Amino acid sequence: MKRPGQKRVLSKEETALLEKSNLEPLDYSEDESISSSNPKQPVKQNLKKDYKNIALLMFLYFLQGIPLGLTGSLPFILTSRKVSYADQGTFSFAFWPFSLKLLWAPIVDSIYFKKFGRRKSWLIPIQYILGAFMIIFSGYIKDLLNEKPGDFQSHHDIYMITGIFFMFTFLAATQDIAVDGWALTMLSKENVSWGSTCNTVGQTAGWFVGNVLFLTIESADFSNKYIRPFLGLEEQSYGICPIDKFMYFFGLVFLVSTTLVLIFKKEEESDSEFESKKEVSLEENLTVTQTYKLMWKILWLVPVKKMILILMTVKIGFAAESMGYLKMIENGVPKEKLGLLAVPLTPLQIILPLLLSRYTNGTHPLDLYIKAIPYRLVMNLVGAAWIYFTPSFKDSNNEYPLYYFALCLLINSIQSIFTYSMFVSQMAFFAKVSDKKIGGTYMTFLNTITNMGGNWPTTTALYLANYLNAKKCSYDQLVNPSVQMNSTVLEQINKNLCSNDVESQNCVNLGGFCVTKIDAFYVETLACTLFGVVWILSFRKLMYNLQDMPKSLWKISKKALE
Repeated sequence: MKRPGQKRVLSKEETALLEKSNLEPLDYSEDESISSSNPKQPVKQNLKKDYKNIALLMFLYFLQGIPLGLTGSLPFILTSRKVSYADQGTFSFAFWPFSLKLLWAPIVDSIYFKKFGRRKSWLIPIQYILGAFMIIFSGYIKDLLNEKPGDFQSHHDIYMITGIFFMFTFLAATQDIAVDGWALTMLSKENVSWGSTCNTVGQTAGWFVGNVLFLTIESADFSNKYIRPFLGLEEQSYGICPIDKFMYFFGLVFLVSTTLVLIFKKEEESDSEFESKKEVSLEENLTVTQTYKLMWKILWLVPVKKMILILMTVKIGFAAESMGYLKMIENGVPKEKLGLLAVPLTPLQIILPLLLSRYTNGTHPLDLYIKAIPYRLVMNLVGAAWIYFTPSFKDSNNEYPLYYFALCLLINSIQSIFTYSMFVSQMAFFAKVSDKKIGGTYMTFLNTITNMGGNWPTTTALYLANYLNAKKCSYDQLVNPSVQMNSTVLEQINKNLCSNDVESQNCVNLGGFCVTKIDAFYVETLACTLFGVVWILSFRKLMYNLQDMPKSLWKISKKALE
């Protein structure tokens, strides 16, 4: 057994990996295995001197969540406009900036005006631009989306809409880089851990407003049933707050709040920053070029390459999840009521990481990750079965009863447990293996790969769904008795496969309707689940091995930059 303070001797295999990586570790003074622990005395927190800073950080993260939530609401709106899965796949690129922000994060961290402030040099102009864009594009977005389902001009408008919201997400991702960095220096040393709490609470609240609240007040049906009668207003064909008004209002919020931060909040060095300067920090002294070179070196570390393989493939098993809500809207479930399911889920999503952390703070954080995957794969099938039987829950008024949404909430809650189990254990593992002297760059690198690994399967699944769907034009005399059938019309109906918007409209004009013979959602759910089963059987051993690798194999030295 290794005694405290005794240097661990590397095995031949570990030594070979270390030599192959062509990088020497920064130190071997601590236990080299990831499963080792070296607990430190907790620092006593004193929140009194940071109340204002914590409130400001939460508000900045709240602002960040608004465009992210609004972007997340667009797939629901697009589905109600009868867009194709291919168009949904195109729009999914609007979520990609958070997967790509590593490409420009070094620029945000390294280039700034010293007198203005390292973080405010980026935060202020980015938020002004974001606010201005929201106001400008509020005048165009309503026309791009149109008001009548079926009128959506997908071949032109979808690219414009994707471009607008890609820009919003890009600006929000850049603001995230600046705020993350400012949180480390704005808070005192004993309270710096509150930065992640501010991120979680603020961004979740912003997402809630930009997504759930927006979908609710944007809905004409919900507004006419509950909001307008309460306010004594007449019914209208649109919601109480359409998307153009919502964007315009929060554009003004961005401009006003950014001006207040510019005037009243001075960027100063806190004692946490002062203390960090007394320690040896590789990141603080890096140029932009050196930072990119450092990330390139991290990429070629042997365990990192294995981790990238895992992160880029594990989410394939859950790629069809993104289509679940879209299928429910297709089945007639109101999008605003689906959005309201997030209300009780929001506190659960905040509490879950706290509850799960007790299982990930040990020596093998990925154990929970590995155990959660099979259960999440089972939930793929449970969710698909639930969506399949969804139409049978409609009552005589063609509406869904309250108990249907209660069951939806139960299923979503169970799925959230397994999803967050994977997320929390993954983040705990990243924190353990990241080289502390370049922790920010290292963590950003691993998180970027994680986001990329989640986005590409979703985008691919949406595109493939457009080709896996098999439809056919059909006709029922009982449904449309006013249309007289003849041999020519019947022949045209039988040849019509409803493969695109033109054929679907022709089918309707002929007096028929499109019937789905093979549903891509169920095909992809089954295929992804089977892939997930094969994946966990193939990669489980590798994940256990990554946990047992010595920390030295994950580290990089200053010589790597020379």
